Amino acid sequence: MKNKIILLFICLFLLCGCNNYRELNDLAIITGIAIDKADNGYEMSFLIANSPKAQTSSKEGEAKTTVYSGTGQSLTEAAKAIATESPKQLYFGHVNVVVISEDIAKDGFFKVADWLIRNTEMRKQFYLMQAKDEKAGNILKIVSPLESFPSQSIATLIKSNRDTQSLSIDTNYTTFVSRALETGYDPVLPSISIEGKVKKGSSEKNLETTEPETYLKLSDIALFQKDKFVGYIDERGGQAINIFNNEVNELRFDFEYNDNLMGFSSANMKTKMNIKDINTIELKVSGSGHILEVDGEIDLTNTKIVKEIENALETHMKKQLNQTIEKLQNKFKSDVLGIGRQMFIKYPNKWEKIKDEWNNKYFPKLDITIQTDLTIDGSGSLNNSIEEVQS
Repeated sequence: MKNKIILLFICLFLLCGCNNYRELNDLAIITGIAIDKADNGYEMSFLIANSPKAQTSSKEGEAKTTVYSGTGQSLTEAAKAIATESPKQLYFGHVNVVVISEDIAKDGFFKVADWLIRNTEMRKQFYLMQAKDEKAGNILKIVSPLESFPSQSIATLIKSNRDTQSLSIDTNYTTFVSRALETGYDPVLPSISIEGKVKKGSSEKNLETTEPETYLKLSDIALFQKDKFVGYIDERGGQAINIFNNEVNELRFDFEYNDNLMGFSSANMKTKMNIKDINTIELKVSGSGHILEVDGEIDLTNTKIVKEIENALETHMKKQLNQTIEKLQNKFKSDVLGIGRQMFIKYPNKWEKIKDEWNNKYFPKLDITIQTDLTIDGSGSLNNSIEEVQS
């Protein structure tokens, strides 16, 4: 009897299978999505990884990706139009980049977010980006010599920039939507542009030169009020936003000391926000780092000179941070620092009265002061400049 039961279990195991199983060669694997406005509604573009063709080998120079586009009054209709053109079944499980156009962002991201979140195959950790001065669909067409797929090139571009300079913003779908829905917090997006001609950049010939004629480039930071795009701030502003939000991995920038240009790097910048009252905010920025470059004769073994350099460093940093705050408050009225969130936590009753006018009336009038405490704890492998060593 015992042997019969064991045999029954073995048979059940061999007979069962996945009811949603699909052959890999039957799928059109989508790695990137672009969403643009169209006359009749929306235009969607899918970046599809080309799989080897049955009973054939890949030809030399054959493109590794294909971009399909379709239009419709809704995203569902646009996606359906693409599905009728694709010889294989569309599969969204490997999407890692979604690019939206400026028109989509101005109209409000939530109008297109519903389709993205309801797609059960799609993981919600993909990078979200905004195309600057270009159709979002064209971004997916530009091939890179360093990555197999344009979507990988975009993801690598964001990650490397975030890890080494903190000039860009690392935002995925979940983070953006959470910020946009959170009380007293406005989200941001990295933007991406095309340097060169789209036609040349979408050709495999773009990879056959040591200096590609067309390439993708991270551009300014897109600022939002809730889910609506309000304007761009430059990379230095993006760097400042990362400092304020404690999202710095490594920070590098130049500053001047006694008419000498110096390079500085830090990996431990920290910002503390102090809500003094409903009208007064204090931001304390601290950190340490080392000198990357010295342009001139400067004795870095002299503690007095090092202190002067630290003061120059703090002055430079404070100026950059204040410029960013001024733009956020007066030009864009975008609370990407989440000050409103802290107001809600500390003064919930007062917040209920001012929340509807926070961005346009109260946030611009805040008295925000910035304190900096930066120290130099290293000067690289040389204490003095090359000029001093050789003299």
